[in-house]
Amino acid sequence: MLALVAPAAARADDATTAASPPPQAADAQARGRAYFGDAELTDQDGRRQRFYTDLLSDKVVLINVVFTRCPSACPLMTQHLKAVRRELGERFGREVRFLSLSVDPAYDTPQAMKRFAAQQGVDEPGWRFLVADPATTRAVLGRLGQWSDKAEDHTTLLIAGNASRAHWTKLRPDAPPERIAADLRRLAGEAL
Repeated sequence: MLALVAPAAARADDATTAASPPPQAADAQARGRAYFGDAELTDQDGRRQRFYTDLLSDKVVLINVVFTRCPSACPLMTQHLKAVRRELGERFGREVRFLSLSVDPAYDTPQAMKRFAAQQGVDEPGWRFLVADPATTRAVLGRLGQWSDKAEDHTTLLIAGNASRAHWTKLRPDAPPERIAADLRRLAGEAL
């Protein structure tokens, strides 16, 4: 009977080791959390999300900045990203998520973001529209180089990254949807 117990224990140890991230990955996760912070934001469904732990750590992300009262650039960019989303197909939500962060914390609420997302036809699980209190918004967007004191002066630059690999890049917002989707697949590790 002892012979049967020992191999089972060895297999359990192997499973535990396999489930633990390698030291380099754990280091990258710790550095990512330290750099980006783990501030709490609220998505369009009213769910609280930790910036690094819940939103960045487990998927490739494409981040853009919006505000719901924007009459032109934000709706246009959202429609452009909707085309990118189509290009990604089944990978969207599973391997890649979009994060649209509000730069207008005084006005944008989860309900306002939900309306904006619904009007644009993009209110879906793989696309989070996020708000936070003014100090958190300033801190998160500042860390990304995306903070603007006036919402209408925000940048349309896209930030894409794979936090687990500590690989981040800026993408041109006027790039064709096919090109942006290819860049996102590359970040996810797909050979083109």
